[in-house]
Amino acid sequence: MSMDLTLLKTQRKSFRTSFTVCAKKIDDELLKEAPELTQLSILKSQISDKFARLETCQAEITNLILKTEDAEQAYEEDFLSAE
Repeated sequence: MSMDLTLLKTQRKSFRTSFTVCAKKIDDELLKEAPELTQLSILKSQISDKFARLETCQAEITNLILKTEDAEQAYEEDFLSAE
């Protein structure tokens, strides 16, 4: 289980980075004097997909953590390390 959790946490980190990069692109596009609506539409779809993947990964991590014997402490440690 620890291996699965480690793998999921690595995956979550990758999803977060991807989400942040996409959010930055949206921000950059919105700061333009004339933002391209087509580009914003594409970025909206991308960020929605990235958020869904991140949310699913986080749910899997939470489920694995809650199955451990000391679930409360493990969950708190994961929460604090994710900030």
